[in-house]
Amino acid sequence: MPAFRFLIADPSQALQTFARQQLELYGFAATSIETVSTPRAGIAIAHDQKPDFLLTDTFTKEAMSGLGLHNALLQHNPDCNLALWGAHAGSAEQDEAAQAGALFLLAKPFTVDQFQDGLLKALTRLVPKHPLIAQHIEQHAKHLQALTHVIPPKIVLPPLSQYKAGDQVSYLNRRETVKDVIVRRGELVVYLHGVTGMVEASKLQRL
Repeated sequence: MPAFRFLIADPSQALQTFARQQLELYGFAATSIETVSTPRAGIAIAHDQKPDFLLTDTFTKEAMSGLGLHNALLQHNPDCNLALWGAHAGSAEQDEAAQAGALFLLAKPFTVDQFQDGLLKALTRLVPKHPLIAQHIEQHAKHLQALTHVIPPKIVLPPLSQYKAGDQVSYLNRRETVKDVIVRRGELVVYLHGVTGMVEASKLQRL
């Protein structure tokens, strides 16, 4: 039986890594997990990978949303499952996610416990259609039980951006627009429209 394949789509490389590590704790092979930063990049690899489970940001500011990416992936794998997270997760967004069949929708910033709880419930719901996932859940449970005999390392969620593309900020007493946000070596930096190079987020003031 072919491996169960995951696709993680999020503009933050730190969050991509975090989600990948959480899946690997269940024993899923690193080769079965792909990560991308944009919906377009996700579509580019979908033809060969044919993901079984898309975990994605809602990408509400992009030309293609997370739901749009899922719809595109369904053309390559009609059984592709979906889980979402995003800056907005109110009742309207929850309803839209539920209509799309999403296994969960988390509001950013979310905690490690919230993500782990959502992931476990989602994988459990997939067991009837993918029985082998039960073995991964059991492996994960044994791993957690073993950790009760030692002091577990503290898991810290990678810092999530306090800025997003399109935000208006003040930099060097000038009004600027945020173009992109990244985490570089644990430091939050941004690109501004018309400004060369990266700018430390600590040097900006939100307008």
